[in-house]
Amino acid sequence: MQKTSLLSKFDGENVISVETYRKNGKPVRTPVWFLKEDDRLVVHTGGRSGKVKRIRGDPRVRVAPSKFRGEPTGDFVDARAEIVTDPEVVKKYYSLVYKKYGVMGSLTKLMQRFSKAVSKLSRSSSGHRGFSVLLFIRPEPS
Repeated sequence: MQKTSLLSKFDGENVISVETYRKNGKPVRTPVWFLKEDDRLVVHTGGRSGKVKRIRGDPRVRVAPSKFRGEPTGDFVDARAEIVTDPEVVKKYYSLVYKKYGVMGSLTKLMQRFSKAVSKLSRSSSGHRGFSVLLFIRPEPS
């Protein structure tokens, strides 16, 4: 089956469940907003999020259409996730992801800005703040 036909199940969907794996192999499912583009799904997330840490250890993931709270509404697809950190690419897709979600996306961006302002005030002693990354998720060939 071709990658594009594997991704057709995500047409018209708003949320996907991304299943990543802990070091002990236990799966962790996370509902996320996404864009579907050509042969991949694109997810914007925090660079220090649990899913990013797990993907750094194991790029294998499974994805399925899901409800807002993460309950899958379809079958999972085996895939691989690539972490993208290039600031220009992240900026481009950040805007596209949140544009897809209209008012809800705008409210989320506002909340993120507020959260970043608060985190600047309570920055760790090392001076690190959160940063954004993208996950490019591509189905594995069958």
